[in-house]
Amino acid sequence: MPNFEINKIMQESPPPNEYQVSLENWRKYPYCKWSFLNVRNLIPTAPILGNRKSDIEFTKDLLDLSDMIINHQGNKLNLLSVFKQCDTDAFLVMHKGKLKFEFFENFTKKDTPHIIFSLSKSLTSLLVGILVNEKIINLDTPVSYIIKETKGSAYENATVRNVLDMNVASKFIEDYSGNAQIFKDYRASTGWDLPKKSLELNYLGLHDFLSKLPKTNMGHGKKYHYCSPHSDLLGWIIERASGKKYSTIMSELLFKPAGVKYEAYVTVDKWGASRAAGGISISPYDLLILSELVRCHGTSNNNQIIPSSWIEDIQNYKNNTSYLNQDNLERFPKGNYRSKWYQTGFNDNEYCGIGIHGQNIWINPKKELTIVRLSSASKPINIKTEELMFSVFKEIGNNLS
Repeated sequence: MPNFEINKIMQESPPPNEYQVSLENWRKYPYCKWSFLNVRNLIPTAPILGNRKSDIEFTKDLLDLSDMIINHQGNKLNLLSVFKQCDTDAFLVMHKGKLKFEFFENFTKKDTPHIIFSLSKSLTSLLVGILVNEKIINLDTPVSYIIKETKGSAYENATVRNVLDMNVASKFIEDYSGNAQIFKDYRASTGWDLPKKSLELNYLGLHDFLSKLPKTNMGHGKKYHYCSPHSDLLGWIIERASGKKYSTIMSELLFKPAGVKYEAYVTVDKWGASRAAGGISISPYDLLILSELVRCHGTSNNNQIIPSSWIEDIQNYKNNTSYLNQDNLERFPKGNYRSKWYQTGFNDNEYCGIGIHGQNIWINPKKELTIVRLSSASKPINIKTEELMFSVFKEIGNNLS
């Protein structure tokens, strides 16, 4: 059946017959075209409330960048063809505080909640920065001091800083092919996949999985090892340290003060544990508000919402020894990973957040540029597509500088 017919079917809720979206297929193409905008119809969620009366409005000075030529590895493509090739659902460009370009596709609008996957990690880090500033969280504290249930696990002697920078020594395998048993167990514990009966007996929920994460003999802080459970643990740390639910305190300290306006939510497991690593759905406009807030060092309307020092550390922390000491260094070979954000190592000191299936926050501080991209790409990770989008981001910066 042609894609346009499938898309037509996907607009119905729920999709009928053989096009029924379920926990077995919601991250697969073409089902993801519908599911990435309708996660709460598949998985339990908790609302992250914004301020519906927010008076934040973008100043618009829109340009038509559709025919912009992107030079990438000897090939020339116009911007719209790149969007199509990369299954882009929304693309927003903010330059010097003005919205210069917007693109929406595949049922996505400015106010449509779209799952952002691992960009959730980057937003969770911003909340941690606020809590550190308020002395609710200390980065040098061992995890098991905050969450006693983690004693005996990989997290027992790891610090909050180790968790933030993905250098906890664990035996977890981030395997999006779904072959690794520990990754299957993890996804089942979050409520994102249908669990086998045996898995249901092994792990009662996300927190139980985190409490049993196996450790290695390597010391913490030595090696960058991307591991999504660390960011879910961060959500648990936030709750235990603050005494509030993740969704509630995210709303109170970040979303409402920043002026987030439209619906947002986070997936939870059957016991209510938040998927801080990848479960946030938020509208394109609201994600741009938060991304621009980061570019402006945590300040909005003269209000300091995120500590400037937290953003400065994300952007300019120099020691990348742990990051370079990873098993497969493909992304940003001169870069770094700090507090759930990537330093690119590029000439303009760009930094970014990246989520599977094509989600991006891209910030170029030198050119005062913020870009948000939301997608429903078929592959969780595609380095070639990522590199193509990096060329897009650079070309836009060159055109608007």
